[in-house]
Amino acid sequence: MNQNQVVEIITQVTAKAQADENFKKEYVANPKKILTDAGLSFPKEINIHLIEGTPQNSQIPNSTKTDVYLLLPTVSDEIKDESLASKSSASCESTSSTCFTIPSCASCASSASSNSCS
Repeated sequence: MNQNQVVEIITQVTAKAQADENFKKEYVANPKKILTDAGLSFPKEINIHLIEGTPQNSQIPNSTKTDVYLLLPTVSDEIKDESLASKSSASCESTSSTCFTIPSCASCASSASSNSCS
């Protein structure tokens, strides 16, 4: 699986969590399981952390070899439609939701990356 595929899965899960409060609760409670159910695989030593809200990128910790930090942005009620949430989380120009830190080797989640969206 390449990095684009990983980002697409995370974007889809994020959109679903933004649109469905019950799914969001499950995702917040166990992000690694939800992402695994969505098709990603992680070594057992990898921990997935969700940061909810709209923090500045500088407030999101950098991912490490064992800890991956993902942003679950807060969206207004008008955007709580999964198709709209998906579009809003699709690019760094439209929102910070994909400006999460993911390992540079996203398919194996084994190396660290920075908070940049480049």
